[in-house]
Amino acid sequence: MRNFLKKAALQVESLNSKGIPLPTVRDPKTHKGSVSLTLVVLSSALVIFGCIVKLLGKDLVDISHSLEFFYASSALYWGRHWQKTDGSVKPDQSQDQSS
Repeated sequence: MRNFLKKAALQVESLNSKGIPLPTVRDPKTHKGSVSLTLVVLSSALVIFGCIVKLLGKDLVDISHSLEFFYASSALYWGRHWQKTDGSVKPDQSQDQSS
């Protein structure tokens, strides 16, 4: 039993030192994985799934809780998105060329 616990502890330590990669959705602007955008996509899928199941007459997903999760995920994403930028709107370069 002690041998098993030592092996398990070494395995956990190895995974912690390497990090366990999580699949995330890539942000279209930064082209990097975004946890907040992943939460928005998952919550959107949950709401859509809940609506479809509700139309079929079954209550597998609570729509109100799914929508609250979607609202919170969206607020997190937009908050992080606005935090990364300076908040100013940059003029479109195509308008400058057409003048």
